[in-house]
Amino acid sequence: MIPLTCVLPVYIGVTPEEFTRAYRSISFQTLPPEEILVVLDGPVQSEISTFLKNQKRSDARLSVIELETNQGVSAAMRTAFEQAQNRWVARHDADDIMMPDRFEKQWPVVSEERYAAVGGAMLEFVGEPTNIVRVRRLPSTHAALASYARMNSPLNNQSTIFDRDAVLAIGNVRDIHFMEDYDLFARLIANGYLLHSIDEALVLVHAQETMYDRRTDKRFSASERQMQRNLVDLGLISPPRSVMNYAARQLFRKLPRPLLKFAYAKLFHRPDALNSPISEVKQWIESDWPGFSPCPTLIKSS
Repeated sequence: MIPLTCVLPVYIGVTPEEFTRAYRSISFQTLPPEEILVVLDGPVQSEISTFLKNQKRSDARLSVIELETNQGVSAAMRTAFEQAQNRWVARHDADDIMMPDRFEKQWPVVSEERYAAVGGAMLEFVGEPTNIVRVRRLPSTHAALASYARMNSPLNNQSTIFDRDAVLAIGNVRDIHFMEDYDLFARLIANGYLLHSIDEALVLVHAQETMYDRRTDKRFSASERQMQRNLVDLGLISPPRSVMNYAARQLFRKLPRPLLKFAYAKLFHRPDALNSPISEVKQWIESDWPGFSPCPTLIKSS
């Protein structure tokens, strides 16, 4: 095991199948974390509560924090950073799947203690994990990531391991709906901390239709405006650049749903980049790695 806390926030909208699969993909890592910290963001489905109670009897790594009401991922992650047992804190979403060797791939870079956040590539799948539709890669070096952050979030947040000390030193996670991760990365950069991204697929992200709902949510506009103000205040961009950023991002989000999907695919879909990740996922599935499946008792009872 490595001195790492993996945070798994969950709320009422996550199904037991999604959650137990996400949990098992952490638990069965080839290089497992010392702590799995589940944050219950308000009430959760009863099967998840039962699963966690049973799991606590057999897995000493599991810690559970219960928030009385649903407060959102910002509050959940703030609490997690404050209460994690380890300096290094990984983020994982409750409807996603880690690649079996995610931490084994990341830890050599993290353990250098040079970077405040280390991310990697993510795979987007629809339906079954083998149905991979996109690979999202970002620049690797800090200089390239800092430049990228002037327009977009520089790391795939689902793949990131953070230095908790650095996160707490800059004020922890702030409430910026849909953009709390972008804001956190930007503040780390502005305060002189280094970021890095490895060119390895670390996470399988469930690309549901709700992804486009979030991108066209009317609340996104207010968050975009706030995020651009933050980038100016942090000294990362100029006021004119913030206006151009806001206009470009708003035009993109106002596209009709079919055109938005088409544009998203053109921006992020690289067919020639899919062969290797698909082959890697299939090999792990054929090896019967448990993290690709929900808890067996859920399957039996369904």
